[in-house]
Amino acid sequence: MQYHYEDFPAGRTHDLGRERLTAADITDYARRFDPMPFHLSEETARSSPFGGLVASGWHTGAVVMGRFVRTLLADSACQGSYGMDEVRFLQPVRPGDELAAHAEVEAAEPHHKRPGTGVVSFLVTAANQDGAQVYRMRTRLLFARRTAATATGAGSARAERGAT
Repeated sequence: MQYHYEDFPAGRTHDLGRERLTAADITDYARRFDPMPFHLSEETARSSPFGGLVASGWHTGAVVMGRFVRTLLADSACQGSYGMDEVRFLQPVRPGDELAAHAEVEAAEPHHKRPGTGVVSFLVTAANQDGAQVYRMRTRLLFARRTAATATGAGSARAERGAT
């Protein structure tokens, strides 16, 4: 495995790559998961507040999450997520937009009950080709530590005493 808890010190940033959304991507996702008219038809979307076809915010989030998983999490010692603390759809994403995604480690702390793990808090963002921020998510993930030796100390003593 490439990434463990120790690989995510606070302040570290990760480029998650780029992905372009087409009109077909937008309408295909919308048909299955978010069939609002401004996600389904350019013609109908012209008379919407967006003035044209836009991706579902959930579609944008799914694309960014896919980049996050393929770039960092799939080849890691990630043991799951505590969920998302914040999700924001900041600007409409339109056909042809190329999203550049990034993840920044906001905090990393040893788990207070499980000495072989640590909790990493990420700020995950995406901007379009013009640099406009279109998406923001904060999430906390649990990672195994690289070796048991790095998990010793106050955390394991506290765990042995049964403290929470």
